[in-house]
Amino acid sequence: MNTRGWMSDMEPARGMEELPLSPSLSAMVQHLPKSLTEVIAWFQENDAHVWIVGGALRNTMLGTKVIDFDLATTMTPNEMKSYRDTLPTGERYGTITFRNNGDTYEVTTLRTESGYNDGRRPDEIEWGDSLLVDLSRRDLTMNAMALDPIKQAFYDPFDGRDDLKNGRLRSVGEATKRLSEDALRILRTYRFMDQGAAGIWWPDQQLANALRKTRVMLDRIASERIWSEFKRILLGQHASEIVQRMADDGILKQISNLDWMQDDLRIKLLDEIRSDDVLDRLVVLLRDFSAEDCEMLSAKLRLTGREKKNLLFRHSKQRRLPENMDSSIRVYAVAMGSWSHQHLKIEQLFARFDSLPGFTEEDVQQRIDRLSSLKIDFNVEPLASGEFIMQRTGIQQGPKLGALKAWLFYEQVARHLQTLEEMDRLLCTLSWQTEDTARWPKLQFP
Repeated sequence: MNTRGWMSDMEPARGMEELPLSPSLSAMVQHLPKSLTEVIAWFQENDAHVWIVGGALRNTMLGTKVIDFDLATTMTPNEMKSYRDTLPTGERYGTITFRNNGDTYEVTTLRTESGYNDGRRPDEIEWGDSLLVDLSRRDLTMNAMALDPIKQAFYDPFDGRDDLKNGRLRSVGEATKRLSEDALRILRTYRFMDQGAAGIWWPDQQLANALRKTRVMLDRIASERIWSEFKRILLGQHASEIVQRMADDGILKQISNLDWMQDDLRIKLLDEIRSDDVLDRLVVLLRDFSAEDCEMLSAKLRLTGREKKNLLFRHSKQRRLPENMDSSIRVYAVAMGSWSHQHLKIEQLFARFDSLPGFTEEDVQQRIDRLSSLKIDFNVEPLASGEFIMQRTGIQQGPKLGALKAWLFYEQVARHLQTLEEMDRLLCTLSWQTEDTARWPKLQFP
């Protein structure tokens, strides 16, 4: 293996001050997962430099949960593959995934980049030997810090720690250039504005101007990557303010092809949604748009088939309430499934602030109370099978049999019938002999 001396003449951390670890960073190092310390030790044994970089440092200094640990190294991808268990997840760009005791760690070679003609990926990549140069190509100062776990040294050439302390977002170097190198950084910046319990961190003026200036470059980004970032923004603790900022900056229109208002009520209500289902927030955002707009956005962002189906279903039920009777609520709940509770909460939310639905907040609360009291089995199955119905009626396989089975299921749910004997008695009371099946009820809402 082509190795490098641990203390070579070209020290990779040259040009940067070695800072002592803060108490929080020191504690982090002392409690690194055993699987990670073993990976770090492997680099040391092979005379290679390795640093902890990225979100682990940021989250540790913010006092928030560390999700994963990313590493940077002087080893090339080919050299790293001599480790016993690796995946070439991003080998072309210098990233190899190390696996150890069930844990995974992405390790990336120090590199330099040039030529971002597609606004997404560098045209040329060269493996580097300077940690400073590697950090200088990152997007935000709070993401451009490194920690040497062997030397117990911290590197912060762009004052990211001060920006963390002061709650500000600042680019590494010239903001327009950084965003132009990878337009997905535009959405990442909005995501980083939402710092959860730490509040909202707004960008400095240079970065704010660059976000608006470079927004057209989002058209070059794969739709799946945009949707992945936008989902995280929508689920953020301060989604309303961040999404409104996106709307005001023209970013939201850029990714949706839809127009938005200042102080948009739909955006304002995002933070009121008590759910970790991103489609609940998306359906609130799209409330006043058409089904065709929902179809267009689903295609533009390349939602999965299931996401699209659920979005269109939920969108079609807006501004509609079941009658406030036990039978109607039962049919409504089984037709809607477990989302019925959330549907009513969303309608109540809009009724509180918007006079257009035609019903009041109290109207919705009455239905919420009734639904809760009925203890609905959302997975109820038809008691009367096709074979049972054919034996009792003589109807053969065909549309009429299907229509009668649907009618019986509707009545089963509406009347809360529990046994086949009850279904048999019910069948005797229904006028199923007629051929006009179009008027027969079926279990649906509305």
